[in-house]
Order: sequence, then structure tokens, then C-alpha cells
Amino acid sequence: MNYENIYSIAANLSESLFPCYINAFRDKAFDKIKNSGFPNLKQEKYKYTPLSDIFEGEYIPVNPYEWKKPAESDFAEIDDAIKIYTVNGMCISNEIRSESGFVYGSLVLASREYEEIVEKYYTRLVDSADLPAMLNIATALSGVFVAVNPGVETTRPLMIINITDSESGVFSQQHNLFVFGENSVAEIIEYNIGVSDVSMLTNNLSETVIKQNAQVDFVRVCDKKLLSKHLSSDYTCQYGGSSFNCSNIVVGGGLVRQNTEVCLLEKHCYSNLYGLVVANGRQHVDNYTFIDHAAPECQSNELYKSILSDRAMNVFNGRILVRPDAQKTMAFQSNRNILLDTGAKIYTKPQLEIYADDVKCSHGATTGQLNEDALFYMQSRGISKPAAQLLLMSGFANEIPDKIKNREFREFILSRIEKKFVIE
Repeated sequence: MNYENIYSIAANLSESLFPCYINAFRDKAFDKIKNSGFPNLKQEKYKYTPLSDIFEGEYIPVNPYEWKKPAESDFAEIDDAIKIYTVNGMCISNEIRSESGFVYGSLVLASREYEEIVEKYYTRLVDSADLPAMLNIATALSGVFVAVNPGVETTRPLMIINITDSESGVFSQQHNLFVFGENSVAEIIEYNIGVSDVSMLTNNLSETVIKQNAQVDFVRVCDKKLLSKHLSSDYTCQYGGSSFNCSNIVVGGGLVRQNTEVCLLEKHCYSNLYGLVVANGRQHVDNYTFIDHAAPECQSNELYKSILSDRAMNVFNGRILVRPDAQKTMAFQSNRNILLDTGAKIYTKPQLEIYADDVKCSHGATTGQLNEDALFYMQSRGISKPAAQLLLMSGFANEIPDKIKNREFREFILSRIEKKFVIE
């Protein structure tokens, strides 16, 4: 892609959309890209999914003034959620809404109406060496803003439905900012769906700030067409006593790369990262996670699973860093995989990097096939082999969707996973 052309278009449009302080971040981010060279082939964390593979090809930048409203009936079964729609990265409702102590809506408007919050946190969590994130900062023209006031417990989940839909290859980007105040409680569902059969590229960036004693449940699902490429970079920081439960589920998409980074900044943070990949055909899914224990007496748990068939490929690269001052850390990481066919591949790299001496940490990975003894037992009890295989796969996979609080969305995802097992 012609990155300078994309930046030039974005810079011209941004002048009328965002205030000056946002545009200053754009200039700095693009200078970083030019100085580093992009895509950079030498980044270790992109070893199995080179940036050149993600960003090769020509894609059309999104026009922020052109969008197609989605059909709400597609998601009518999730009745109790507050919904925000984006199409090709653009927040289609250009407004800020308020409900029971929290606000949500367009980041474009929030950058002016809630300038104090946005300016304080915008781009503050992002690693400047993360070139896709820098490209997002330099060229994204829309996004979602959510701010929950201190002490507020949201009564309904907030569902962000990101749709990619175009008759030509579009380069879709959005920059999201989520801020959860002290002692707040919230549930966010982010559903990424592609409805177009043409090749499209998504490069999303989210920043999440969880203040003291807040409790946040976050679910991210990628369910796109096989020709799509989906890249997301999600940065989260937690303050003292906060808890964060994050589930990343991939059931669709041709090439999917998810970066999930969490920093535990103060004592008594609790963080759970869950992941599930169900892939077939020639799908390529890559999950990179990084949990930074920067404070003592915190706990993190990480469990990622995958079921792969045909010639699908999955990568898990999980890193936990325990800094010297992070005494009494508890950190556990596990990656479990099932390969249904000899052509399927898994590359797994769980990592612990510990610089403190009073800790409890473990990590591990397992890869295997469906249990033949269990299959034989169920068949001997009159269960057909396909039905027995489905039961075993569902039992293995459903541990992750079962973490989803919202019953309607949990059932929707479970049905989508079962459909993947049986039909696709």
C-alpha cells in the first residue's frame, strides 16, 4: 500500500474532524513509521505472520462521509444490549449518548466534548514500536468512545458491532478509547463481522483504562469472511484492586492477528485472558499476548485454546513479564490445542520472564488429537462417530464462551461455533 498517500488523505480529512491535539499525535506517529520503515520485517513478534503479508495489496481508504447503515435485525436476538454500529471503521451515529452514569458514542465528538479525558489517555498506552498501531494513530478517522463514571454499575452490556462491507477492497481502521472510573462495573461486547466477499483489510486499535477497584468484562469476537484480513491491537492498563476479564474468540476470517497487552500498574490487580480459535480451510490466526506485572501482589490467569482442521494454522505467542518490584505475583499461562487433520499446524510459545524471587508462576502448552478412547466409548453406547466428535470438540471449546456473562450473546456464539464444527 501507499502509506504516504493514505496519511495525506487522512491528514486532510482530519483537520475538519478532530481538534489540533489529535492531529499532533498523527504527525508524530507517521514520523515514527517513516523512520522505522513499514512494514518492518525484523519484528520478532510477527515471526509467523509477517507485516508484509498482512499489508500487501492495494486497498482503498475509507471515506468518513460515506457509509451504509446495517440491518439491526441481524442482531435482534441480543435484545438487552446497548448497541453501537461501525461500518468500515466509521461510527455511523455521530453523537454522544448518556445513560445511567456513562457516556458512549463517536470518538470524533468525544475528542471535543470530553477533551479532558481523551487528551489524558489518547495514545498513552500504545507501544511506539508497534507499527500497525502507529499507522492507526496516524490515519484512523473514527472510533468508539466509552467513559463510565466512578461508582456506576451498568445495567446492560454495551455491544459494539464492527461491520466491514464494501464492493471493493477497503482499508478499514478505527481507534477506540474506553475509560472505566473507580469502583465501576461494566460489560463490553465487541463483535467484528464481515459481510463482503471481496478482500478487505482491518487495522483496529483499542485503549482501555481501568481505574481503582473497577470490574470490567470484555468480549471480542472475530467472525469475518475468509478473504478478509483482520489486525487488532488492544492495550489495557489496570489500577489498584481492579479486575479485568477478557475473552478473544475467532471463528471467522482469512488472516487474523490479535495483539492483547495488559499492564498491572498497582497492587491487587486481577486479570484473566481467555482465547479460543476455531479454524479450518486455510485460515491463519495469530494471537500475541503480553501481561506486564509492574506492581506487587497481583494475579493473572491466561488460557488460550484452539481447534484446527484442514490446513488451518494457529500461532500463540504469550509473554508474561514479572518486574523486580512485583513480589508476591501469581501468574499462570496455558495454551491447549487440538489438531483434527495432519495438514493443520500450531506454533506455540508460552513465555515467563521473571525478575522477582517471591512469586508463583507457571506456563505450559499441549497439542493433541481427539481422545480415541472417549470416541470408542461413546460409539459403543450408540452415539455416531460425527456426534461423538462434536461432543468432544464442544466440551473442549465451550470453556471459553462459557465465560461470557450475557446469556443471549453466549448462546449466539456457541451456535456459531457448533455450525463451524458441523457445516464448514
